[in-house]
Parts: sequence; structure tokens; C-alpha cells
Amino acid sequence: MGYRLEKGNVMNRKFGVFLFVFFCYLLWLYFSIYESSIDNWWSVMEIKDATTDDIQISVSLVKVFVGTVIFTLSGFIFYLLLRKRS
Repeated sequence: MGYRLEKGNVMNRKFGVFLFVFFCYLLWLYFSIYESSIDNWWSVMEIKDATTDDIQISVSLVKVFVGTVIFTLSGFIFYLLLRKRS
């Protein structure tokens, strides 16, 4: 009985960390696409084509991938830190 409680506690912690990091990732993705300019360092926007009259801006898939990797690694480290403390 004690083992199930302990295992459930670890699963709850794992799920909680996943939800927190996923929510932060979605928040970053929203703000980096819709609320940022190209000049912001955390933006995922890039200039696709620039002429004298108009500029085409698009989402850089490389920047989105790098952000995804950063959030995944930070979530894993956050989980390990919480696990070591208990």
C-alpha cells in the first residue's frame, strides 16, 4: 500500500511538472509569435523577403525547434531537481 502511494506521488509530480512546462511553452510560443517584434531576442519571427516596398515576415522553424529543445531540457532538469529534494 505504501509503495502505491509513493509511486502515485511521483506520477503526480511528473504530471505536474509536465503541465507546468507545457503551459509555459505554449505561453512563450504565443508571445513570441503574436506579441513580439523581430527585434526581440526571444521572438521566433524572421524576415522572409524584403523589398523596397514591403517586407514578408514568417515564423522560423529553427527558432521554434530550439525553443522546444530548451523547454524540454529545462522541464527535465526541473523534474530532476524536484525528485532529488524529496
